[in-house]
Amino acid sequence: MTPPSAAAPQAVRNLAVGDLVVGDLVLDEANREAYRDGAEIRLTATEFALLRQLMRNPGRVLSKTLLLDRVWSHTFGPVDRGNVVELYISYLRKKIDAGRPPMIHTRRGMGYVLKPAGRPD
Repeated sequence: MTPPSAAAPQAVRNLAVGDLVVGDLVLDEANREAYRDGAEIRLTATEFALLRQLMRNPGRVLSKTLLLDRVWSHTFGPVDRGNVVELYISYLRKKIDAGRPPMIHTRRGMGYVLKPAGRPD
């Protein structure tokens, strides 16, 4: 019997059909769960919806307007429109990127992009 790898994450989870995977980040849409490097990340419903949009488009820059249209079903005033996206991106960064190489990147004047950690621009 082969001993478990020292690099293996402590929480082992099998991938399911329909899971979204970008690098070491996994989104289980059926159970509404997220994992990075095997560790579960607790997300609110809005954070989950935002992360799902980013993970369905890895490496693609998504504008604030597109994210607002796809994640938020209600209307915000002109001042709040961009701020709500920035706010929830910051929440996701604190949970997804905390203590790890970043996956969520800002493209000034364009939007946000999710890509595997350590992947060059």
